[in-house]
Amino acid sequence: MHRHFTATAFIVDSKRRTLLLWHKRLKRWMPPGGHVDENETPEDAAQRECKEETGLDVEIQGQPHPDLFAACPEEGRMLATPIAMLLEHIPASPERNEPAHQHMDFLFIARMKDETQTPSLRKEEALEMRWFTREDIKRLPEDEIFGNVKAYILLILKEE
Repeated sequence: MHRHFTATAFIVDSKRRTLLLWHKRLKRWMPPGGHVDENETPEDAAQRECKEETGLDVEIQGQPHPDLFAACPEEGRMLATPIAMLLEHIPASPERNEPAHQHMDFLFIARMKDETQTPSLRKEEALEMRWFTREDIKRLPEDEIFGNVKAYILLILKEE
């Protein structure tokens, strides 16, 4: 089974909402995300995917942890710690000529660099884009959002 690294970002605004896209192929509400490109960190990929799919410039929020490079920055830097890492089963897609495979997905929370930005939908990626509150997410039918996506959003928006 082939595996690909992916990164996903739940963009959360100051009103405690998250921005989701209606995925064309999956026909479900999804946060922005995609494959990690060669020579790209997962947080860079999440940030890039947010810009590509929503038009928003975001900052990836890592979990707090001690900076192990504080005394020796020439040795490297700390990466943002994701809120979760998932192994997702992706079914075959004959229309894309893709066999079944797995995604090793790094999940992040993202904040807009400037909340006066206006999201812009990229039609090749999604059919619709909308801000959702926690209550909106609770009301979504099972056939409109994957269970793990719904669970993470409810957890994230609860903690905000």
